[in-house]
Amino acid sequence: MTDAPPRDFGVLLPPGWVRIPLDGSEYARMTAIVAAKAAAVPEPQRGQIRQQLRRVLTDALASARDAGGIDLLISVGQVRGVPIPASCLVSYLDRGPEVRLDRLHAELGGEGDQVSWTEVAGSPAIRRQRAGTPSVDYLAPVPGRQGLLSLSFATAAPEPLAGALLPLFDAIAGSVRWQS
Repeated sequence: MTDAPPRDFGVLLPPGWVRIPLDGSEYARMTAIVAAKAAAVPEPQRGQIRQQLRRVLTDALASARDAGGIDLLISVGQVRGVPIPASCLVSYLDRGPEVRLDRLHAELGGEGDQVSWTEVAGSPAIRRQRAGTPSVDYLAPVPGRQGLLSLSFATAAPEPLAGALLPLFDAIAGSVRWQS
């Protein structure tokens, strides 16, 4: 990789997950996702699936945009007919001068969360699992820039499914690669 900042990132998503860039075309993408999912179910259920998925995605996109996200990774899949409520808000955090990961790691460790080192996009990154919740944040430096890429995963799934999703979040974050 050169010293130029990456243009974008690639990420591997499991079946049933989609990536929606928050670039002004998210509602057109949402419409296409809803149409594709609805087309895959029998006619009597299409209207209900279309309405439910549109509501979930509209709310998720509004929240992601309000939070300053650049992308939304979200599960639109089901297991045995039950939706898997999980998503990831991708953000770029510009904290001014270059962030020292070791210092940030120490700061985050004092908040009671489980903080550890991991790898994102082939470089050292921070993994923070928030205390008492099935949510995990990954903070990775962006080559050629001063800020951090933040991947914030969350789920509303009950245990034991919520705990089972944590390794999936690790795998998704670990698959991020920079694109120039």
